[in-house]
Amino acid sequence: MEALRIAKLYTFEMQFLERTRLPRWKGNIIRGAIGMHLMRKFCISDGNCLNCNLIFRCPYGYLYRTPSKGLILRKVSGFTKPYVIKPPATEKTDFSEGEKMEFSLVLFGDSTRFEKQLLSAVVEMGRKGLGTKEKMGRLELKRACVENPFLKKRSILYENGDLYESDTWINTRDLSRRMGNTFMLRFITPFRLVKGGDLVKNMDFYNIFPFMLRKYSAIMQQYVGTLDVDVRRALEESLKVKLRGERIREVKFKYKNEDQIFLSGDLVYSGKISLHIRRPLLFCQLSHIGKRSSFGFGWYEVLSI
Repeated sequence: MEALRIAKLYTFEMQFLERTRLPRWKGNIIRGAIGMHLMRKFCISDGNCLNCNLIFRCPYGYLYRTPSKGLILRKVSGFTKPYVIKPPATEKTDFSEGEKMEFSLVLFGDSTRFEKQLLSAVVEMGRKGLGTKEKMGRLELKRACVENPFLKKRSILYENGDLYESDTWINTRDLSRRMGNTFMLRFITPFRLVKGGDLVKNMDFYNIFPFMLRKYSAIMQQYVGTLDVDVRRALEESLKVKLRGERIREVKFKYKNEDQIFLSGDLVYSGKISLHIRRPLLFCQLSHIGKRSSFGFGWYEVLSI
């Protein structure tokens, strides 16, 4: 079967032109700034997407306000978004002139057609400034690259004002690579999984794999147009993957004036990892899992042991 193109991962290398203060977790402020500039530059309805007939052709509407296309759940607004922010790794908050900051963003499936509009919004974000109310500062986009982390491959899309063509994709073949029967999930950012209104704290694989499978199924069907795993078989096989070790800590956040607990750390599993498990497992390194994954939470990497 021919490999399908499923995503592009963009890494933006930026340099501060002024002193700036950013929050400890930066995914939300970057997400908000990019969205604001996409709306201002390309939206004809001032962000009122509910009854807009152009929502599937508008970069702001499609990326930030996507309803279901009816392929999975009909007429559902706020459907799984076709992008994910991978925030800067640092928790540092104060930046001086000349310092650098790097973050990434993934576009899935047919949303990659808005590549140039996304790049334009990132440039505009730098020109207008980024930061908290106390201290905003301007940045300059020095370089943007398109990467395939599975193949350790990258190509330049933008550098010092010049735009280049890039055909570096992540495809289904990259999610099919064999891996060891013992592996670790190392969470780069905290995650929060909720089931029946309760925080999931039992880290058995059969408890967390359904979150991966749902994310994979939703994005593949909505934005790529296909689903290449047997869902029932994948769930059955996940019961045989056993938790061998965990090092998890709680991280507290305040969201909309509500205290919430997230989890962070490492999880070690072992068992037979079939193709039906590998694809969602490896895919969610790109898409993340859990609450507020689109702006950076629930980001993990899979390490074979």
